[in-house]
Amino acid sequence: MRHFYPHFSVLSTGLRLGGLVLWGLVASTGMTLADDISAGQRIYRDGLLPSGKPLTALVAGDVPMLGTQFSCQSCHGRSGMGSLEGNYIVPPIAGQFLFAASPQPKRPAYDEKSLARVLESGVTPSGRTLDPLMPRFVLSEQEVAALTAYLRTLSARNSPGVDQKVIRFATVITDDVTGDEREAVMRILNTYAANKNRKTRLDDQRIDRGYTPDSKLPTVFREWKIDEWRLTGPVDTWNAQLEAYYRKAPVFVLLGGISHQSWGPMDRFCERHEIPCLFPSTDLPETRSGDFYTLHFSEGLYLDVGLIARDLLDRDRHSTKDQKVLQISCSANGRMAAHRLHSELDTHRIKLEDLEFDCEHDAPSKLAESLKARKNDTLILWLDRKGLDRVKPVLPQQATLYLSSTLLNRDLEGLAFPETDQVLIAHPYHLPGQMDSAMRRFQLWARLRHIPVTHPRYQSEAFFACLTINDVLKHMGRFFIRGFVLDMLDHAQGLAAYVPLYPQPSFGPGQRFLAKGGYLLPIRQGQPQTRDARWITP
Repeated sequence: MRHFYPHFSVLSTGLRLGGLVLWGLVASTGMTLADDISAGQRIYRDGLLPSGKPLTALVAGDVPMLGTQFSCQSCHGRSGMGSLEGNYIVPPIAGQFLFAASPQPKRPAYDEKSLARVLESGVTPSGRTLDPLMPRFVLSEQEVAALTAYLRTLSARNSPGVDQKVIRFATVITDDVTGDEREAVMRILNTYAANKNRKTRLDDQRIDRGYTPDSKLPTVFREWKIDEWRLTGPVDTWNAQLEAYYRKAPVFVLLGGISHQSWGPMDRFCERHEIPCLFPSTDLPETRSGDFYTLHFSEGLYLDVGLIARDLLDRDRHSTKDQKVLQISCSANGRMAAHRLHSELDTHRIKLEDLEFDCEHDAPSKLAESLKARKNDTLILWLDRKGLDRVKPVLPQQATLYLSSTLLNRDLEGLAFPETDQVLIAHPYHLPGQMDSAMRRFQLWARLRHIPVTHPRYQSEAFFACLTINDVLKHMGRFFIRGFVLDMLDHAQGLAAYVPLYPQPSFGPGQRFLAKGGYLLPIRQGQPQTRDARWITP
């Protein structure tokens, strides 16, 4: 496979891992070391001073910037291991590199005094002036001391979940997942891990690793072990179960996973422990603004909401009348979608009403009565296939209908509505009949290993999660640092071609959803009208 992270080769040319730097309290500040580290972390990650005010800086000589616009992390990464900005290589500034002499470019080790100098003037300990793109910061002695304390701890050692022989992953599967779904996903994960271990088990015997203890380079390969974390019972008990699993055996990454309920407990667990959570199969992610550690394929059901909201707003701009929209749901997921649409349209003049019924029973007479007067109105059916079949007989004539492809599990067959030809489905996936080269690549991989593809979505997503972490690990070398995983994926544009199901996915710094948009697909006489599909980015 091609290299997706060529700029990170700077870490393996000329830079050598030094011993951990010993340090004590920063007496001049009157703060404890823990206080300094915490304050330094805020400066580094958020661009905020201990006072809570933004850090100030000059870029390109005379362009003023605030730290909240241009923090250290923005360029050097969460891990401090460096990155690439355009054609500009940003060097690593994690403590093991910054506070050790560098042969390329040659310079002495930094200390607190020389760090203050380079931050203020851009002049390194060797006397070289850094590129004007490196901001010049205004920091007090106390603030420099805090930043120094934090940088000494940054990526100082390998993260939990890795030892000299094993790298441990976990996949989370909740008890609402069927046995067939679970077995299909676990077979993909276990087969990928077994193949990886078999192919690379003799890595430390390669000639280029050295023959003698003195010449031998550190072994990069670690045996993959994938634990299954099965969560049972109410959602509010999941956090305690996650913590128990983690105490028993810390993992380096949460890999894949599947749940038909909210992924929120897993999102929050990963943020709390700073564990990368890579590409779970979920329709209900709860990653919040500013979250860093979970990468999702898409916003799931909430992306469908965004597509419909954007279309409603576009229609509203071209109408002189207030729109009245009825949302119909019969499940917890449908109600969550309806609630999110209220939030999306809260400040607009579109009037939303909600009607709910039990998916297990026919549409109640109350619903039928309510729909009689809805001719020519707009209805949003937050329904799965079973709920849709229940409500079909009482739908009004000539209504405009919106459906969710996610709730329908991408099954667009037999969606005929004789009463109306105004049917639009929010579809953030490849269009019917459209080539999905990533899915075909996965299917070939599975066929060669005699794995039946019984659940294409969940299995292909698990495969992509494995492919992703495998590629990242190949380029991380011996630096098994969790934040480095996410930093590398921020720049992994080449991996987008391997994402199944979703058209136009993209990676980028701070982007935690690969799919940014989707189609609004008309349905006429039960057939998807792919030529008339409109791409929307909410």
